[in-house]
Amino acid sequence: MTMRLNKLMPLSLAMSMTIPLGGLALSFFSLDKKGMNRLPFFVMSMFYFFLLIKIPPLGDLYRRYLEISAYGPGTRFSDIAGVHTDVLLYVNGWIFQLLKIPFFFIPAFYGGLMCYLLLASFRNVTLIKNSGIEDRPVSCGKLALTYFTVFSTLNILNLVLGIRYGTSLVFMIYAVTSYYSRGKIRCGLFIALSILMHFSMAFVFLVFLGSLFVRVEKKFVIPLSIFFGLLSAVALRSILPSISFMGVGDYAMGGYVDGSFSSSPNDSNTIVVALITRLLGFASLIFYLLSKSELKGYDRFLNVFIPSCFIMSISYTAMGRYLNIAQYLLAIRLCYIYLFSAGINSVKFRILLRNFLVVFALLSLLVINIYTQRRTLSMGGLWSYAWTSPVFLLSYSENDFDKYLNDIDYDGYWIKHR
Repeated sequence: MTMRLNKLMPLSLAMSMTIPLGGLALSFFSLDKKGMNRLPFFVMSMFYFFLLIKIPPLGDLYRRYLEISAYGPGTRFSDIAGVHTDVLLYVNGWIFQLLKIPFFFIPAFYGGLMCYLLLASFRNVTLIKNSGIEDRPVSCGKLALTYFTVFSTLNILNLVLGIRYGTSLVFMIYAVTSYYSRGKIRCGLFIALSILMHFSMAFVFLVFLGSLFVRVEKKFVIPLSIFFGLLSAVALRSILPSISFMGVGDYAMGGYVDGSFSSSPNDSNTIVVALITRLLGFASLIFYLLSKSELKGYDRFLNVFIPSCFIMSISYTAMGRYLNIAQYLLAIRLCYIYLFSAGINSVKFRILLRNFLVVFALLSLLVINIYTQRRTLSMGGLWSYAWTSPVFLLSYSENDFDKYLNDIDYDGYWIKHR
């Protein structure tokens, strides 16, 4: 397939190296209705790559830093594989250590990769053959809004701070969308990478396999979700102890069912943000269920996966992680509905959906992405790199990165705001 180049693309590339935020904005209007849009996706992902070079290693990212920085010349692959079930990040970190590449390039690389693959996942969905859709006109405004919505839903700072889960989530979404549009080999490769990055994605893979044989109609999605939620405690306590592979069952029971990850948060800020997130997810589900269109295969997986998430309802963290995936999939599906007016027979419904996508994008970007990670943005001074040329990052070194470590405690919290 030949690469199509929008006339705004050269300007977008130039601005991304001078005023990154301007280059990012232009990239949404550089999208081509019929192209693969690799260059616009590249500009969008490079915006995050440069922004994340200076991200402070807080939370789970700090623990990954401690583990990876401990690797030395005598560390072998077998030493890593013998300790970790999901080895991909650690092998990557080990290779970076051997090549003397600083750790701060790891979150920047994976952050950019997550952005590119999530945008490509939406493109994959638009490539799914669906009769009556291919020839429908698509306006530049609709194209920009739908891709901006997908871009905004990516809670990039949170996903990078929990880098293994965040990357595996996007790998799995890309794998599923590739299966229905771009080929089974690509799908299999990214499923393998996803599970090797974070073993929790094995559950999504099993549900995906199940969806190839089991069909659930839209009208049963909510009743089944309630049923599985009520069944959760009995199901998980019966199944998990019997999983002996590399201690996964005991680990899940101790951490996610009976451990600290099973309980819900008790601070007001986290509760409010979680409530906003799930309300957006529930509203997305309602729009999806009301749509009369059907997207081959994709809807079949979605209708099975959403109820399956509630099998984990005994564990707040586990259910939340799988619901995040469902919410990304629903956002992509709604963008498809709006872009092609698929299954929309009412002008009022179309306008309501458009307004919802705008609200969804803004709340995701401003509240879920920026407000919840304001300390990370403040500590790293990341705000300025949205409009400062990436050239100024050339002076950033490991010594600058090490200065962060003096202000971070062993649990990965910024000491000033502990």
